[in-house]
Amino acid sequence: MNKKLILAAAAMLAGFAANASAANGNALTDCVDLGSNQEIVRSGGTQNFLLRDGDEHYLVGFRGDCASLPTTSKLEIITEGTANRLCATGTIVKTKRENCQVGKVESIDAEQFAARKKRAAR
Repeated sequence: MNKKLILAAAAMLAGFAANASAANGNALTDCVDLGSNQEIVRSGGTQNFLLRDGDEHYLVGFRGDCASLPTTSKLEIITEGTANRLCATGTIVKTKRENCQVGKVESIDAEQFAARKKRAAR
């Protein structure tokens, strides 16, 4: 096989991998203290939700399901007794009916947030 063709294919695959990684966001490693300017977007599912906190954007996923997420009128984010603290581990999302354990938090950019929000509105 032609070496140039192999190098071109490898470069293209590396670009696809980088794009896929960016589309998925970066896993949150530290805790974040959330401000008062929040927007929560639910897509009707029970696995995750989008969170905008000021200029920061997150995809928050649960360990298992959070059955009351689609219908609750109130969400509280709490970590180890501290309200409005979001961590990749140890965070609970309280709804009116249940406490749901957060399993992952990804930092996403504003464009990803807007695209996912648009899909959720459909």
